[in-house]
Amino acid sequence: MTQPGLDEQIAALRAALPTPEAVAAELDRELTAFAESLRAAEPHWHAPMPGRTWTPAQEAEHTILVNEGTARVVRLLLSDKPLRETPGQEGRTENGRRLAPQGTEPGPGEDLATLLARNEATRPLLAGVRAGPNPARTFHHPFLGPIDALDWLRMAAAQTRHHRTTLRAGLDRLSAGGHAAE
Repeated sequence: MTQPGLDEQIAALRAALPTPEAVAAELDRELTAFAESLRAAEPHWHAPMPGRTWTPAQEAEHTILVNEGTARVVRLLLSDKPLRETPGQEGRTENGRRLAPQGTEPGPGEDLATLLARNEATRPLLAGVRAGPNPARTFHHPFLGPIDALDWLRMAAAQTRHHRTTLRAGLDRLSAGGHAAE
């Protein structure tokens, strides 16, 4: 699967979530829906999902790791701290699919209660933030290049939605008797 170009991806995110208020509302909805999906995954928590190498626990941990990292980047971009010049780490792909950036790979799978608490802890750090556009303060995203705090928050909403729908699809297939080796 070929990914759209960087400009197309950013334009689509900006069109879908045009204001800081829209971004905050979407993040709040997605974090809530993600938590509901995690609870629904409990019966299959450590079972590899069909067509995936990750279990629901690992899908959850990766999503939360990305959201925690995004919260740190957003806080930095919204602060008065000077930004250091850092080389941007480019995202890796395999067979057209994006791979988890370094530091966001899940472990063998944390328990549900721990991940629910971590997911809830990201809410005020992401959905509670109102960031306006600021092209003068950017931080390199592995797949989108240098983006500002508002675009990082847009990306968090889209990333959470993507992994939530991936998780739900995997759970549906597991519940229907699907197997990880498919």
